[in-house]
Amino acid sequence: MKEFTEAEKQLLITVGWLANRYGLMAGIEAGSESTVENLKRFGNIWFGKYLVDWSEAYENLAAKNYLSETDGIFALTEKGKLARKAIEIDNPLWLYEYNNFFSKAVKSSAHALFCERVYSKNLCQHGLADVFQLNKLLEVLKLNAGYRVLDLGCGNGFITEYLQNQTGAFFQGIDISEEAIKQACQRTTEKNERLSFSVGNMNRLSFEPKIFDCIISIDTLYYVDNLEETMKQTIPILKPFGQMGIFYTQWISNLEDKENLLPENTALAIVLKKHSLKFTALDLTENEAEHWQKKVDVLEELKPQFEKEGNLDLYNYRLNEAVRYANWDLRKRSRYLYHIWLN
Repeated sequence: MKEFTEAEKQLLITVGWLANRYGLMAGIEAGSESTVENLKRFGNIWFGKYLVDWSEAYENLAAKNYLSETDGIFALTEKGKLARKAIEIDNPLWLYEYNNFFSKAVKSSAHALFCERVYSKNLCQHGLADVFQLNKLLEVLKLNAGYRVLDLGCGNGFITEYLQNQTGAFFQGIDISEEAIKQACQRTTEKNERLSFSVGNMNRLSFEPKIFDCIISIDTLYYVDNLEETMKQTIPILKPFGQMGIFYTQWISNLEDKENLLPENTALAIVLKKHSLKFTALDLTENEAEHWQKKVDVLEELKPQFEKEGNLDLYNYRLNEAVRYANWDLRKRSRYLYHIWLN
């Protein structure tokens, strides 16, 4: 959005996310107020080297009624909330988060060892899908060299490359992180003509109709602006009888909502049923619980290696997330591999 400077965009995003308790995964306590100090701390963690000076942004956004300030505590006005939402369709917090993550992780031998121990193979993973789960995906989809596959949110493409090598299919990966796509292209462009990577936004899928035999999403649909709108965009770009393989975890806060954890009642399942898409679901809930605890244990073992290479910020980033979800009540989450196909 041209109306805002980069500093103003970052500040609007930060005020919104800190109020939504996203600071918890940055080690900022729940209920922390949006003071300049806390906002700067959040920015240093999530924007990293992409952080710009916000000094003038506070005053500018307040003058234009996007921010309010009371006793040193900032909040989004109604106008500011609308602006932040519009900004994040194309310029979300995840863009900065994953640019930072991939720029550090790909160079870290400690992170490579972490991935090898947790996921059984170092594919520079960020999410939950280890080799066991990826192989389950391949069992379900039964891909071969004749397939054309779209990977939604491919990161820096190591997982995409693994799946391509296992199947021979043509894979096209998109991700909002320019850093991730740069790494994927540099690594594979001349090595494998059956792989293609480009910067893309899951909120705006711009592909020709009926071009893909299959679409996969490996823990990426949590980051879309509107799940139903994104899923609606996938249907036209699939060929007749096309299929999808989607890893999806559902969380609830109250046990009264436990029915929402059933495979037919998750947020994704509701959208699939609304659009008459047939699906099956493989339950991976217990596997996920073990995964988060394993992350915590392995990270704590490897802390000296992260520290030695000057990557304690990367260590803390992975650990804060792992601890949060390792401590999440198992009764309040479920995880499935959804296999979806067009009629």
